[in-house]
Amino acid sequence: TENGYSMVGDIVAVGADAEGFDVGDRVFTPSPHKELDAVDSQLAVKLPASIPDEQAVLLNILEVGHIALRRGDPAPGENVAVVGQGVIGLAALAYCRAFGFRTAAIDISDERLEVSRKMGADLAVSPQQSDFNDSIQDLFDGVGADLVIEAASRWDAIQTAMDIAADNARIVVAARHTDSPEFNPVGHPYLGKKLTLLTSYGHAAPGQRWDRRRSIGLTLELLTSGRLDVSPMITHRINAASLPDMYRRLDEGEPSVVGVVVQW
Repeated sequence: TENGYSMVGDIVAVGADAEGFDVGDRVFTPSPHKELDAVDSQLAVKLPASIPDEQAVLLNILEVGHIALRRGDPAPGENVAVVGQGVIGLAALAYCRAFGFRTAAIDISDERLEVSRKMGADLAVSPQQSDFNDSIQDLFDGVGADLVIEAASRWDAIQTAMDIAADNARIVVAARHTDSPEFNPVGHPYLGKKLTLLTSYGHAAPGQRWDRRRSIGLTLELLTSGRLDVSPMITHRINAASLPDMYRRLDEGEPSVVGVVVQW
């Protein structure tokens, strides 16, 4: 079972220097699309039996959202908005719900906003709606978002994030960007809002409080307890023979395709 660069499978052989693993153990590995892979034992994560394959296979995706939220360092009671409701944005939303933050989910796709509602967003809204700003302000008591996570890979999404941010808010960019801005991110009215723009990529260094081991460990706990609800993210289940057609649909930007699990 696999999702992009994430795989769940059973160990068929263990190297002489690999400790803590046995043949037959079910593990997660950051592997690309393939039926069989050899990985460094430091990258393999032994999985509790209570977590289904199709949820465990989202582990890399979930951690991107987890890291982005921690990078923004929201305090209890703060307002969080997530712009972009693909798998990264939905992952961030899942952690927001698990940690109890009031959260707005933002996307231009009705299909993806419906997934956001199923995952418990307090508000799921498109910036193209005429009442978009009023809806955001109503949810956030008229002060805007204290933290915005941008997961849409578009500069206009960053502009939306800056528009809805409260004064002194943080904006975390969790998505890769290939376009250029068509607005001045340090001009009026953004300069006067005293915003902090942060980027997010990768776990903390080994030994730090939220390094890879501790961060993934918490995610596994949240999945086991049911506090991290990710099942609505999985919109398609396919076999390996259907991958070319699924990649075509993704390339064409089909909005109904969100989380795809491949059965090998």
